[in-house]
Amino acid sequence: MKRIALALLFCLLLPCVACAAGEAAIEPLDQAGLTALIQKNKGKVVMLNFFATWCPPCRVEIPELVKVRDAYPESELLLVGLSVDEDSAPVIPFIKKAGVNYPVYMAARDVTDAYRVTSVPHNVFFAPDGHMVISEPGMADANVIGQVLDDLLGKK
Repeated sequence: MKRIALALLFCLLLPCVACAAGEAAIEPLDQAGLTALIQKNKGKVVMLNFFATWCPPCRVEIPELVKVRDAYPESELLLVGLSVDEDSAPVIPFIKKAGVNYPVYMAARDVTDAYRVTSVPHNVFFAPDGHMVISEPGMADANVIGQVLDDLLGKK
């Protein structure tokens, strides 16, 4: 009887283990990597969005970011999500469920320190020349983000 119960338990757990093993991990991004990413994308506006899966305002803001990503071509905007969650495990299902259409990384401590992230959401904007122009906490909707992007891109 114990063997049957153990075999049944093993059969029930095997698909869960296989699913977890097949999921891509969210890569960590440290300050050196982020600086290189920003430099590589000179000529574009770069927007960093610090978020957490447990953050209610972040859950409201992320669909707005998906709209923004859809509205601007890759040649004009690099939008990057930076999770401040302590564990990456909840991040993958969270971004899949939210339909996130931009790259997401786990923010290393030196990144959150560099941008003085003490609360989320927190958004950072870099002008096409690579200089940081805005770094502020708080939630923004697609219209506000669009205005900032248009100003940085020289659009009216």
